[in-house]
Amino acid sequence: MIAIFLGFGPLSGKTPNENASGATAVAFYNAHVARSWDGIYVIGLGLMLLILFVNHLRTVLRRVGGDQTFWPNVVFAAGIILVTGIVVDGIFQVVVILASHNHEFAIAKTANFVSSNDELPFIFGMALLTLASGASILLNRSTNPLPKTLGWWSLLVGVVSCLGPVAWFALLFGLPIWFIATGFVISTKARRSAKPLSPEAGYPSEAESVTGNGNTNGMRRSSMAE
Repeated sequence: MIAIFLGFGPLSGKTPNENASGATAVAFYNAHVARSWDGIYVIGLGLMLLILFVNHLRTVLRRVGGDQTFWPNVVFAAGIILVTGIVVDGIFQVVVILASHNHEFAIAKTANFVSSNDELPFIFGMALLTLASGASILLNRSTNPLPKTLGWWSLLVGVVSCLGPVAWFALLFGLPIWFIATGFVISTKARRSAKPLSPEAGYPSEAESVTGNGNTNGMRRSSMAE
C-alpha cells in the first residue's frame, strides 16, 4: 500500500487537471518523464503485493469464519476489482506519457481527461473490499474470530467510500489505517496458528502413561482369571 501511495502521491506530482489543453499535458509530462515512469513501476510493485495481501486475507477469513466461503470470496473479487481499476488508470498514464513524448497533443489531451475521471472502479473496489471484509468479520464468528473493532472500522471505511466527494477521506485516511490494522491482525493470527503444540499438549504425561498401562494390565489379568 505504501508503494501505491508513493506512486500516486510524490512520484506523480501535481498533474494537469481534466480541462488542461493538449499542449499543457505534453509540456508537463515531457518535463517529468523519469518521475512519471518511476511512479508506474512503483505502483506495479504495490499491485503485486496487494494481490498477495488480498489472497492471504481471504484465506484467514475462511479459516476464522468456520470455512464459510461467500464473504471471503467477495473480498477476493473486490481486491481484483481494485487492482483492475488501478491498472486501467496506469494504462491511460502510459498513453499520455507516450503521446506527450511524440507530441500528439490531441491524444495527450484525451488520455489526460480520461485518466482524471476513471476513479469509479478504484472507489468501487475499495468500498466493496472494506464492506465485504467487515461483513465477513462480523457475521462469520467462530471460536477464534478476528476483532469486532476491525469489522466495524471496515464497514465505516466502506460506507464513507460510497459518499461521493467524501470518499477521498476514506482513501487518504481510512484505507491506509485499514490496511495497516488488517495486515497486523492477520499476520499475528497466522503466527499464532503456526506455533507447534507443546510436548505437554501433544503427548500424555509419564504418570498418565503408567496409569493407563496399569489399568490395561489389570483388565488383562481379570480376563485371564475369568
